[in-house]
Amino acid sequence: MGKIRVVLADDHPLIRQGIVSTVSSEPDLEVVGEAECGDSAIERCREEKPHVLVLDVGMPGPNSPEVVRAVQKDSPDTRILILTAYDDDTYIRQLMRVGVAGYLLKDEGVDNVVRAIRSIHDGATWFSQAVTEKFVRWQYGQQNQERGQLTQRETEVLHLISQGFENAEIAQELDLAEQTVRNYASSIYEKIGVNSRAQAVVWAMENL
Repeated sequence: MGKIRVVLADDHPLIRQGIVSTVSSEPDLEVVGEAECGDSAIERCREEKPHVLVLDVGMPGPNSPEVVRAVQKDSPDTRILILTAYDDDTYIRQLMRVGVAGYLLKDEGVDNVVRAIRSIHDGATWFSQAVTEKFVRWQYGQQNQERGQLTQRETEVLHLISQGFENAEIAQELDLAEQTVRNYASSIYEKIGVNSRAQAVVWAMENL
């Protein structure tokens, strides 16, 4: 299996260099491009078609949701990990709606960047604890007009999905078989009208 190909977009050279150094030291990861603004991030992804784009928020050029949409158009297989110092609700909501696979805060350290890259490359999601806590606050702060469609167990499974739990972890947490969790997840996706784990997270964030 080849290396996980990564493009890193951050307008702070020292931060970018530190992350590049850490990522490049991993035997299964390869930095194939760097960008210092939104336009260059789009261009690097168009050229390199990386597995993962690590994207800062608030860089010069197009705003982050615009960058995400452009990359999704030009390189649809690229998964996008937001790496930022901002945990503002507006940023998180906007970026989740456009389909990012993860939202990581910079104060968690570069080791978590490596873990997050591997996780989202493998099809999972990755959210900082502070971001997950926001999901929970939104969950209990909003009325869910469609909540009656989900059983109590389905709601529990969806809540854990929104926290970034994988099926095996949900199975352990709820004392279920992993196949049972998959069945619950399929039922949830059908009931709430989504097609992916990331979309389910967005739905849970806005409706649970």
